[in-house]
Amino acid sequence: MSKNAIIALLVLLFAYTGFSKFFALQAFTGTMYNQPIPHWMAAPLVGLIPVAEVTAAGCLLFKKTQRTGLYLSLLLLILFTLYIAAILLHFFRRTPCSCGGIFRNLSWQQHLWVNLLLLAFTAIAITRRPISSYLSPLN
Repeated sequence: MSKNAIIALLVLLFAYTGFSKFFALQAFTGTMYNQPIPHWMAAPLVGLIPVAEVTAAGCLLFKKTQRTGLYLSLLLLILFTLYIAAILLHFFRRTPCSCGGIFRNLSWQQHLWVNLLLLAFTAIAITRRPISSYLSPLN
């Protein structure tokens, strides 16, 4: 998969997830307070998560900020994947999903695999350089 395709996928993912949280803020707030996290963390996360997702998508749109967007995407995916892993390892008594769209229909195991794939794609996009950067100048 090309770097541009990975970036387009990440833009779609984070723009969709971030804006869907903004447009259904009351529902997202309710699901955050239903998560197995301390309630004092829910309020800051309600603001932080969608802002971070939309920021990642926005940064990915421009060459000048793409690297920042890729690292922010990587950070978000790592955090979400760790949360899913904690759920699968039964760290929490209850495991409500605050995901939207197609992710709502995935099992936790499927969600983990999707996240791991997205993590791999993001790592590839971060490390991938144009082929021309491997060629020495012809003198």
